[in-house]
Parts: sequence; structure tokens; C-alpha cells
Amino acid sequence: MATFDTIQADFFRMTHEIIWCTVTTVDTDGRPRSRILHPLWELEGDRPVGWIFTSPTPIKARHLSANPILAFSYWAPSHNVVQGEATATWVEDPAVKKHVWDLFATTPPPLGYDLTAFGISGPDHPGFTALRLDPDRIQILDGAKVAAGDFKPTVATLGQAS
Repeated sequence: MATFDTIQADFFRMTHEIIWCTVTTVDTDGRPRSRILHPLWELEGDRPVGWIFTSPTPIKARHLSANPILAFSYWAPSHNVVQGEATATWVEDPAVKKHVWDLFATTPPPLGYDLTAFGISGPDHPGFTALRLDPDRIQILDGAKVAAGDFKPTVATLGQAS
């Protein structure tokens, strides 16, 4: 197992290039449900933290209430792959919501984007909902290595966020 610092550069390069991510939650009967979302990642200390602007749809909210662990997966035609598991937490704190709003607003497109396009006027708007991702495992597979016959991913475990 690797540490996050050994995959950090590849993690940010690949997630910034691929952008869209398949996120899977699990219901109370153990049935998975996947959707495409757009996380923005940043470092908090030495750990990656993901932020997603999303709606707490009844299915998503019910799944995360029953099981806050989700899987995420990025894939590119070059076979660059980032996969992981993370604990998801709905953001309630107004200061954190403002941080997430500002992060989306100030990050250059296509990673960042204008949330007002969704009818959301600011971080205090009742329709602004964010989800925090705290990964405990991330797996990277470099497409260049796959092309050379190396199918072994690099896996980093991060433990629980403090």
C-alpha cells in the first residue's frame, strides 16, 4: 500500500483532466445506485477532500443516511483510472458552504463553474447543497502503464479523516 503523497500528483492530474465521476451509493437492501457527478478536490492538510454541488434527492439522502460510504470512479479513454471509497457528509455549516461556493466560483472551468446557472444565488440560498467526500482508499491506474502491459494499480489508504 502507498500513501496519498505518493499518488497525489497523479490523483489531481487525472481528476482534473477527467472531471466527471461515477459515484455509487448503496441502499438499505445492499443495492447499488450510480450517478455521474462533478467533484472538486482540494488538499486539507495532507488529505484530499472532495466537494460536490448536488441535490439531496430522496434516494441519495436515504442511501447516505443508511450508509455514508460511497464509491467513486473516474475513467478516461486513455485508461487513466481513479477509484476510491469515501465517507460522504452533507455540508450544514454556513462557513463551509461559503468555502465550497467560493471554490466552485473561483476554480477555472471546466472544473469550476457558475452555480448561479442553476438558479442558486449564493451559499445561503436554500437550494445550495454540498456534499463533502473524505476518502479512505484511492486507487490509481496510469493508462500509459496499461499500454506497456502493466495493469497493476497503485493503492493508497488514508485512514479516517480527523
